[in-house]
Amino acid sequence: MNGNDPVDPAVTRLLDDPALWADVSSSLRDRVLAEATGDGVEAGDELSRRRSTGGGRRSGGPVWARPALLAAAVVVVLGLAVGGGLLASSGDDDPAGTPVALAGTENLPGAAANARLRPMPAGVAVRLDVSGLPPAPEGTFYEAWVVGEQGKVSAGTFHARGDQDEVELWLGVDPADYDALTVTRQPVQGGTLADGVVVLRGEL
Repeated sequence: MNGNDPVDPAVTRLLDDPALWADVSSSLRDRVLAEATGDGVEAGDELSRRRSTGGGRRSGGPVWARPALLAAAVVVVLGLAVGGGLLASSGDDDPAGTPVALAGTENLPGAAANARLRPMPAGVAVRLDVSGLPPAPEGTFYEAWVVGEQGKVSAGTFHARGDQDEVELWLGVDPADYDALTVTRQPVQGGTLADGVVVLRGEL
């Protein structure tokens, strides 16, 4: 690609978009453009002029007429901004999820677990670290719930009898509408419909 190649409109629009630079300081902007184009002051002046005049294009501009350097500037800006946490993420604010600490109740003193709740397209993924929870006795299993004034909703069942400490469960409602995350010990005879014993509880 040489200086006579047509400028990619998508690249030009991206560099002209104020949102790209909204959280980038003027000094970082100038440094990025200097690194990408070798003419940071002129590039910065051009950007400032465009922003103040509503984005008008100057014909024959020394920076925007260089497609290869425009692409390089985009890569550098996005790399520095995203790497430095300067641009807002398009995904979850907290990719790891919302942590919830669960403590043992009087029915199982000393037990503990940690949960992370993460909204996903199919529902809310619930990851339980049950390393502080003893395996469910034979004839029983554990069930996770969100509970509140409107009742309780199951997030799934497990027994924790193997070597794996992490359990993956799913919830089909918004946990923000509930007060707590609990784990009950359920009898196999009666299953999820039986009144289980609450062994862990954590506030949401």
